[in-house]
This record gives sequence, C-alpha cells and structure tokens, in this order.
Amino acid sequence: MLFLDDLLLLPITGMKFVLRTLGQVAEQEYTNSGPLKVQLLELQEKLDSGEITEKEYVEAETEILRQLREIEKRKRELAGIPVDE
Repeated sequence: MLFLDDLLLLPITGMKFVLRTLGQVAEQEYTNSGPLKVQLLELQEKLDSGEITEKEYVEAETEILRQLREIEKRKRELAGIPVDE
C-alpha cells in the first residue's frame, strides 16, 4: 500500500523538488554581486583607456554601487540580520 501511495505522489514530490531547486537558484542569482563587481572593474578600465569621461564614470559607478548596496541589503534580510538604512 505504501508503494502505491509513493507512486501516486511521485509527480507532486517531483514538482516540489523542482520548485524548491528553482527557488534556491533564483535566490542565489538575486544575491550574486559578482557580475556587478566585474562591471565596476570594466568601468575603471574604460576610464583608464579614455573610452569614457570622468562624468560618465561617476554616473555609472554610482548606479553600480547602488545595486551592490541593494544586494547586500537583500543578503542581510535573508540572513535575518537587521538592515541599517
């Protein structure tokens, strides 16, 4: 009888596993600051090579740093650490 129950519940159990895995991957992507740090380094290289002006650099850097602060805030919220504004 338990075997039959397991067979009947297998699609539901499998779907739960898939949804749980998707949730974990989404959370990791949501809190991944690596690509933004790469963008910041690329931005510095563009400034150094003269591809962009100082003003363009400051504007882009400000946006990237804002996004990094948001990611850190999300990480703290997920960890249950109080967020300082």
